[in-house]
This record gives sequence, C-alpha cells and structure tokens, in this order.
Amino acid sequence: MHAPDDLFNPARYARVREPAARAVPLPNWCYTSPEFYMREVERIFMKVWNYVGHASQIPEAGDYFTIEITGAPVIIIRGDDGEIRAFHNSCRHRGSRVAWGEGSCKNLTCPYHNWTYARDGNLIATPLIDEDEDFSRADYPLLPVTMDHWAGFLFVNFDPACAPLADYLGDLPANCAAYAPENLVCARRKTYSVEGNWKLYFENYNDSLHIPFVHQGTLAKQKVKGRARSTHEETNGSYITHFTKHEGSRGLLTGETGFPPIGALAGRYQAGTYYPCLYPTVLFGWTIDCLWIFEIRPTGPETMDLVASSFFPKDRLERPDFEEVAARYYARIDTILPEDNEAVSWQQQGLRAPVNAASNFTHMETLCHAFDNWVLDQVLD
Repeated sequence: MHAPDDLFNPARYARVREPAARAVPLPNWCYTSPEFYMREVERIFMKVWNYVGHASQIPEAGDYFTIEITGAPVIIIRGDDGEIRAFHNSCRHRGSRVAWGEGSCKNLTCPYHNWTYARDGNLIATPLIDEDEDFSRADYPLLPVTMDHWAGFLFVNFDPACAPLADYLGDLPANCAAYAPENLVCARRKTYSVEGNWKLYFENYNDSLHIPFVHQGTLAKQKVKGRARSTHEETNGSYITHFTKHEGSRGLLTGETGFPPIGALAGRYQAGTYYPCLYPTVLFGWTIDCLWIFEIRPTGPETMDLVASSFFPKDRLERPDFEEVAARYYARIDTILPEDNEAVSWQQQGLRAPVNAASNFTHMETLCHAFDNWVLDQVLD
C-alpha cells in the first residue's frame, strides 16, 4: 500500500493507539515504506542500545568480529588488556572499511593505504607518511562506539548522550539471574536471510496464535495445557515478555533428551520457558537447560537477517559428548526457524497489497500491540 504524504501524522495511527482489544495493527506502509524505515534507523537504531554479540565469541586478545547495524559498520575487538571495545569500521584517512567477518589479528590494517591500528584502536603506522608538526598519529585513532555489557552480552549505542545500559535493561538482568547468565557460553551462531520487515519477526516471536498452524508438526507437539502462557507481564525496562509453562526443555524437539537442567533454577523457571524480548531486535529464550538468542538484523525496509545463537553453561562444553548432545538443540533451531522465516515472508508479500486488510489483534497477540506502540513512540513526534 502506498504511504501517504503525511506519513508521520499521529492521526494516521489513532486506531493502533487504542487498547489492545479494540486496536488494529500498524498500517501496511510501516512494513514497506523506505521513508518509514529510514525514520526507524534515525530514531531507533541510532539511539538505542543494540545487542551485537557475546564475549565468548572473542575470548583471546586480538579476536574480533564485525557487524552492520542498519548499514552502519562496526568492529568488536578484544584488546591486549582483555577489554572488549567497539569501533566504527572506517579508516581515519579516507574512510575505507578496515575489517571483515571475524577472526584474530595482530592489528587492523586498512587495505586502501595501509594505515594500521593497534588492537586498542590507536593508529600505529602510516606507510610513506611521516609524522610532523601538522600530523600526529595519536590524533587519528579509530573512532569508538559506546559499548557496555551485561553478563557477557555486548551492546553498542551510537548516541553520545545515551542513558546507561543498566537503565535500558531495567529489571531484565534480575529476572534472568536464576539462569546464571555469567556462566553461559555461545556454542553456535547461524544466520538466515529473511524476506520480511524486521518488525514482523519481533511480532511473530510474541504471537502465540500461529504456533498450532505454522509449527503444526514440530513445536505444536510440545503440548501447552490450556495455552498456559502469561500473555502480558509488567516490566521495568525496554522489553516485553511472556512465560510458557510446559514439561521438559523448549530447546529440544519432542522426544529428544539433552543436558541436565541448570542447577540454580527455582519456582516457575523449573517448569517452563521465559521469553523476554528486548527492544528493538533481541529475542531471548531462557529454558531449563539452555538459552537461545535470535538477533534481528534489518537490512532494508523489506529484508533482514536473523542470527540464531545457542548458549549452554560452560561446563557442558567440557563434556566429551557435548557436540553429540548439542546437535539435538541445533536441530530444533534448524527445524523451527525455517517455518517462521516462511511465515514472515508470507506476511511481507501480503502487506504489499494496495489495501490495509489487517483488522485486529486477538488476546494471544497483545504483546504485538505493545511492540507496535513502542515503535510509534519512537518514530512519531
């Protein structure tokens, strides 16, 4: 559907702002319009804390990985002092990218003119260009990106005036403390390309109604008696959450056995899965024996990448049968995510219609309504 000229007029979204029982979803153009997407980049992704990965991905000095956040290239690297830092992936000479992918390095060297940076970002070599009274290498380090972390989870923020990460997370760390997140290690990451707007994936993860249909032969086999799901819990932080009661581990397909439960769990955490979703793009799944994180990486108004990361307590990785058992958890992700990816692509195709066909939310989609309104809070004046 073609976006109106007054795309950011709050009156256009009055019905989305209604209570969930009466509200309608976001208009089609919110998922297809380049103008709406660029406003999201400007007012969301360049302002909030963006999750970029986990410390266990770069355990040694010189280990690094690169990431693009709505097109902005960033390097994450561990220095000789053990500190993990984030830098804009842009040489201080003429702006070339200086790193790709992931790996380990003695230093970072721009391929264009070989300006070379130490692992703390300082400029240490400029071939054919000597220092003089007008040029000092000390004045041209890689430009840093604000970074902070929680229990090994790494976040960056492009806004110099941002509030602390702790304020953004609110009570999320306390609510996840029983899983001992500081002892978790990332064992596998897998990336999928998805033909859909980033918001659709966030909504899909918080939509319980699709499970018996999209996942009829897989996830739906894990019976949830009477849809024993908390549909909308109060939170103090930039996230929404739900909790589903069930038997066994949600990290496995029906009939599979895995690792022992995490020992510190108590109360409801022993009998279900906790699903906090941190705005704008981090989908957690804390279950009795593992954690998965789905990272939504927008690549345009109608495309995205999804990065699925699997985490286990560190001592599980020391077991001789770790790879054999972990493969059962990976099989669950490799089976379920293609089903979700396809469902999101169906939505994207349908939202290109010249009419707004979507009519309402049900009681099993109230978190989608909450998320849509958070997006509007950010993009509208």
